[in-house]
Amino acid sequence: MPQNEIFLYVIKGNNDPDNIRDQIPFRVSDNHIFFGPGEPAFRKVFKDRFLSRSDDYKPENDIYVVGVNDLPKKNPTRKILWAGKLTRVMTFFKVHELLENPEFESLIHVEGKKGGNVSPLHVEPIGLLGKIQGYRHRSDYHDKTGKDKIPDWVKDLIEPREKHAVTIEGKDMLLLDMSRRTEILKRDVCFLCENIFFAQGKGMPIDSEMVSVLDQHQPGAGVDDVAIFGYGQKKTGEREMARLKGTHLHIRWKLADR
Repeated sequence: MPQNEIFLYVIKGNNDPDNIRDQIPFRVSDNHIFFGPGEPAFRKVFKDRFLSRSDDYKPENDIYVVGVNDLPKKNPTRKILWAGKLTRVMTFFKVHELLENPEFESLIHVEGKKGGNVSPLHVEPIGLLGKIQGYRHRSDYHDKTGKDKIPDWVKDLIEPREKHAVTIEGKDMLLLDMSRRTEILKRDVCFLCENIFFAQGKGMPIDSEMVSVLDQHQPGAGVDDVAIFGYGQKKTGEREMARLKGTHLHIRWKLADR
């Protein structure tokens, strides 16, 4: 019998409890939510679990991804900003093929506040003889370059310590050794979800049943509708709200069923 699973995570930096402020996750339509660049540690969980042998995986069990807002400093309020049922986990090479489907044409061009294209499907594959040679930056999303001189869009695909395994020329990133693709492109993963809920002006409150589930999952933490990861203590002994440890809460089986 299939078992439910839930990946609950915090959308870092998104303090608004009623709106998603960035392109990730991206509401493709009433039917689909796309989760692409950013959140490298969280995405890598899906890469390691689902893409060890393939570039495209369709879960057999019911797996849900749920994102909550980061806490604002004033008037802390916690809500669910989106929830989706995982339908496909893919490399950017595979997900780029979706652009051929009219159902996903909203990913081709996303108008930015200052113009330009800020589509979260921000890279396209560069191929050689049917094999991935690298990627090309196709939108303006994640176009900044950090002190390490690695563009943000490149860090969506590789870990910074692997920079010597690629060459970056303008908008192109090429692998020096194509046989090491899987080893080098450790962050080459994105996923699609069935759109269950996506906040557009009103987030979903954390109700008493959700608090009960989260409290049972984290026994003794003292969970409430704002401190959904419970409470801890400062060195001074003063009580403080606990933060999420790691990339996500993984809720399974009977608690996930609830």
